[in-house]
Amino acid sequence: MKSHGKRFLLIGAIGVILFSVAQLIVRNFYIMASVELAVACVKNDSLHSTRQALISRIAVLEAPRRLREIGLELELIPLPLESFVLLEVSE
Repeated sequence: MKSHGKRFLLIGAIGVILFSVAQLIVRNFYIMASVELAVACVKNDSLHSTRQALISRIAVLEAPRRLREIGLELELIPLPLESFVLLEVSE
């Protein structure tokens, strides 16, 4: 009976050790995933601010006042209304 008790305690100790190792492995994966998520969030924020800056720049470049200034610098004039033709497309 004494040897069964030692065997039971040994199996229990091995089980506790294996459970602890499994918890450490899972925790390690959790920490690695958390770090990767943090890096991805920082990159996402950076890309979002870059996108916003580019949208603002496009708005400035496409502003009617800016287009008018560029047209005057290039000595462009609007086409007369008679040069436009209205076409009707039927399918």
